[in-house]
Amino acid sequence: MKILALLFAICFTISCQSQTAPTEEGVNLSSCSQFADQIEQNTNIQLIDVRTPQEYAGGTISNRDEVKAVNIDFLSDDFEQKLNTLDKQKPILIFCAKGGRSAQAAIKAKELGFETIYDLDGGYGAWQQQNN
Repeated sequence: MKILALLFAICFTISCQSQTAPTEEGVNLSSCSQFADQIEQNTNIQLIDVRTPQEYAGGTISNRDEVKAVNIDFLSDDFEQKLNTLDKQKPILIFCAKGGRSAQAAIKAKELGFETIYDLDGGYGAWQQQNN
């Protein structure tokens, strides 16, 4: 019985951990303040919201008129094709709701040859908490 309780506790702890997947070499996991700094300091960025269109319609990151996130749904069949149309030499800033999909999208971007990739740690949820 103690073993069963211990296994349950371990499974519960693992399932409650952050949804952020580990980053890969070449992918910069950025705090909200670091992400905001990149948006403010670099007008040559590509800001990518990889959430669903429904999530995107509920609000997204937009800091200036010239910097508003573009929605490329990670779960869509044409995600890789759409991502591949972006300029691989320009930095991309990727985010999702909590960090899981964007971590996967950042890895895919790295595989496609993007040079500079920033992934928002904690996703749009963390962004809203810090910026509200």
